[in-house]
Amino acid sequence: MSLLKRQDIQVVNIKAEKLAGLSQTLFEYQDKLDHFQLKTICSLVYDIAGEIHDWTEKEEEIVMSLEEEARRNG
Repeated sequence: MSLLKRQDIQVVNIKAEKLAGLSQTLFEYQDKLDHFQLKTICSLVYDIAGEIHDWTEKEEEIVMSLEEEARRNG
């Protein structure tokens, strides 16, 4: 019996939408933002990108484990 369960894709979709919104804000307002605002937005982008990366790494691990279990049970 498998203990691993696939993750909810909606979580990563929401994070990707946030990342896209922050990127658009940076692009549209880059000349109007002060140094602190730019650093804040960039750190948010970095954090969200890291969360998405962590999610994909975990999902890949889950999928590989489930595939291995399916091969063994066959």
